[in-house]
Amino acid sequence: MSAPISWLDGIDVRTGRIVQEGHPQKGESIAGRIVRLRGSTGSTVGAYIFFALKRNNAAPLKIILEEPDSVTIAAELAGIPVELKGVKEVKLEDEEIDESLKRYLEREASISGAQRFARIKSVHISGVSYATIGEAGREWLSEIASKIKFKVTATTNPAGMDLISWRDMGIPEGFARKQVEIVDSLIEMGALPTFTCIPYLSGNLPVYGESVCWGESSAVAFVNSVIGARSNREGATKTIVAAATGYTPLYGKHLDENRVPDLAVYPEPLENLLHYYLLAYYTGLQYPDSVPIYNVKRASLAELKALAAAGAASGSIEMYHIPGITPNKFSYASKSIRVTKRDLLSLREELSSFDGGTDLVVLGCPHLSLQEIEELSELMNGRKAIVKFWIFTARAFMPLIERLKWKIERFGAKIWYDTCMVVSPLEELGIKKVTTNSAKAAKYLSSLRGLEVELLDIKEIIERYSAPE
Repeated sequence: MSAPISWLDGIDVRTGRIVQEGHPQKGESIAGRIVRLRGSTGSTVGAYIFFALKRNNAAPLKIILEEPDSVTIAAELAGIPVELKGVKEVKLEDEEIDESLKRYLEREASISGAQRFARIKSVHISGVSYATIGEAGREWLSEIASKIKFKVTATTNPAGMDLISWRDMGIPEGFARKQVEIVDSLIEMGALPTFTCIPYLSGNLPVYGESVCWGESSAVAFVNSVIGARSNREGATKTIVAAATGYTPLYGKHLDENRVPDLAVYPEPLENLLHYYLLAYYTGLQYPDSVPIYNVKRASLAELKALAAAGAASGSIEMYHIPGITPNKFSYASKSIRVTKRDLLSLREELSSFDGGTDLVVLGCPHLSLQEIEELSELMNGRKAIVKFWIFTARAFMPLIERLKWKIERFGAKIWYDTCMVVSPLEELGIKKVTTNSAKAAKYLSSLRGLEVELLDIKEIIERYSAPE
């Protein structure tokens, strides 16, 4: 392939046909072919797609990588050979590790050019929702659940439904049953039932300089950039292997030389949270493999999350720098771009397929923090929603949200835990048009869920879809 592929939403798993918008090979099939590519973009959950391709006899014969890419290397777990030219065999000396898992880590190290392994203390597991990993992923997790046990802290990404109030969401019972099986498999192996994409605010907080093995592309970019820990954009299935062994190969963003910025981004003044989403999404589209310096004057927690999420969704940006805000040492980049408000407005229009008249407003991609929920409740105060209004956050915050809940419920909004709009089957609930403030959600609601999307800032959403009491 002449361009990176987003495995999660860029391949039709039934046929192997490339469906990624804008991809030069769109319409061609990878089934039964030797595929050469630079790497992947987008979600780490794409690692599960290889099981579905195998199951449907639509898998490539072999994948040849031009650069190391953890998500694509995970194809090996599904029995699809992956090669990288010039690799040397690397051995992991630990007799207590399951032999098949050890062989995979050694294979990954060889393919990626890693010379050694790091002991890790934490893993964050992506690919938890039945809506994204499907039957093939559920079967794989069920098969390995009785064979391995996790050795390190392993938090979990959102599931496909609120695990307690799924009936209230309208989730079909068949979907719920499959989702519970996935959750049970993960917990049997030793995963913590956090079910959030912001584990760094929910008990899994690495320290500066620590090597970890995390899936969930937005969380990877956040811990690399804002906390200064070290992780690659790990494939969802690889995080299972790392949790069971306590090791990951040292390459990519674990190494100093790969954390150096190569692009300086100079935007016109950013006026709201949506602008931060759009800035990072624009950068990821134009320079998908970059380590950008965002030259912005301020960045709140919500804005730091937005930068991490959007750049990883449109491209494969694993970390960024902000002068005076993020902790990593950096030098100045030799290449620079300027981003205008017109650029951001044009991108917003590209990501939106309608203007007004939504079926559902969804906020929380990534999950909303306590601070964001408090600020949102103030915007809602004294107003009433005129459409369905859903908010997504971590169940760990539930006791602390109680004091704000009356404002949210009086407004007419519903809070869901354990899940998010991107990985829940909204298309099966009769939803056709969705409004959000997240550029990441806008992408995947369209490409994964097949919905029409309207992208607005939070204040615009409140003004358009609520009225004074």
